[in-house]
Amino acid sequence: MTKTPHDALFKSVFQQAENAAAELQHVLGPEHVSALDWSTLKLEPGSYVDEALADQHSDLLFSATARASGERVFVYLLFEHQSTAEPKMALRLLSYMVSIWERFSDDDKNKALPLPLIVPAVLSHVVGGWKAATRFSGLFSPSLGPLADSVLPDFSYAVDDLRRTDDADLKARAVAQQARLALWLLRDARDGALLLQRLVDWIGELEELARMPGGERALAPLLHYVVRVSSDLQLEQFRAILKERAPAAESITMTIAEQLLAEGEARGEARGVIQGELRRAAASVLTVLEARELSVTAEVRARIEGCQDLEVLQHWLARAVTAVSADQIFEG
Repeated sequence: MTKTPHDALFKSVFQQAENAAAELQHVLGPEHVSALDWSTLKLEPGSYVDEALADQHSDLLFSATARASGERVFVYLLFEHQSTAEPKMALRLLSYMVSIWERFSDDDKNKALPLPLIVPAVLSHVVGGWKAATRFSGLFSPSLGPLADSVLPDFSYAVDDLRRTDDADLKARAVAQQARLALWLLRDARDGALLLQRLVDWIGELEELARMPGGERALAPLLHYVVRVSSDLQLEQFRAILKERAPAAESITMTIAEQLLAEGEARGEARGVIQGELRRAAASVLTVLEARELSVTAEVRARIEGCQDLEVLQHWLARAVTAVSADQIFEG
């Protein structure tokens, strides 16, 4: 059961072994990529995310065969989809890895087997880019020296930092078109103004995928995500652009929007509450900027009022208190 639109898109696209293999081979170090037989990658059942953090993290566990030994190795992909990075993500990852090992050990057929290696990676679209330590030992004081060396379990994890990835990098990746488009949307769709701005660079790929055999099925989770995270006005603008330049993709978007609308008044009422919270949060950001007599351009105002992620707006509000210019709130 998915908890958020981000979780739904992530799992829909990257639980497919071919998409996961391409993403992991991009983000992991060459020593890991060369050590695994990627043709053996398969999805393992279950999630290891703490239930209390299900609206912030999503995860997928895979197994693959080590080329040298033929042993099974786990590859754990965690998606961080809150607006700010978890500063102690290495500790969080360790807790998830321990849960994987415990579940492995609890299986009777594994009782006599050594624990499998776990290769961890994080996919992130946090505002301002990834800043947390990517090595577990980075959470401890470096002055501990030899004492730490003798007792500290240590590991590092790779990060695919979408916020620091530009269009040229995304388009050059050796991943399937659906996965490439998913990474773009995960990076940009929470910011409605940015989504519309970047749409012109991606609209050709959306239409190309829509017209491929099986394209409607591949495109549906992507457009479902856009519908879920966009305001009504942004969705209307998104569809208007598609209608002119990508009619096949627009037709799928319309169908998805109608299906969601048909889910009932309860969803509509909930959406109304959320929209009210978003409007109030955007107004608070603007109020702080104006109270500090910072110049707010039409572009900055549109981006703030168009944002559909409450956590992002709260992050901008915190930044607005100390920013030296209005547009600086988007930088951190």
